[in-house]
Amino acid sequence: MRITIRTAVTALAAVAALSLSACGDDSSDDNAGGDSTATTEETPAEDETPAEEETPAEDETPAEDEGSDAPEGETQDVFDVGLGDCISNFNAEEQISELTVIPCEEEHDQEVFAVFEVPDGDFPGSETFQSQVETDCVGEFATFVGMDYQESALDIQWLEPTEESWAQGDRELVCTVFDPAGPVTGTLEGANR
Repeated sequence: MRITIRTAVTALAAVAALSLSACGDDSSDDNAGGDSTATTEETPAEDETPAEEETPAEDETPAEDEGSDAPEGETQDVFDVGLGDCISNFNAEEQISELTVIPCEEEHDQEVFAVFEVPDGDFPGSETFQSQVETDCVGEFATFVGMDYQESALDIQWLEPTEESWAQGDRELVCTVFDPAGPVTGTLEGANR
């Protein structure tokens, strides 16, 4: 059994800056914005409704349930996640060993739309992985989504081998697609947006 990790990267941030630390800020901000909106919606309801009524409690419960429904799924080793899997967000600034896989019919954050093998040899490093993503993942994006990546409202993130996982035989780039506006329900295949 492999106890190894992969590194996650967001394409646009990586293209704009070679620093991996800038990559995760975009996706985590999107989630924070979604959470802030839910909190903001609850607060006015409490202020507008007298405390005696049960309506605020009813309003809060579904919002809490929705928040707890989103991450539900099956936690899997990062190496077991594959083509067609829908997953929850993950921190692109960190190396990861597990992901939460969610049925695509349920609300999820990302979808694996392509998996590519990296040629064998010495560990190539992030710049080489990024170059392969720019050709392979971006090229497959148009086939999967139905329009060119540069024209799409959707974005790409990927998982790449670490030096440690490379030494253990990891040669996969895992390409994911996500909507920067927030979680989606259903596949993004053929979304044409």
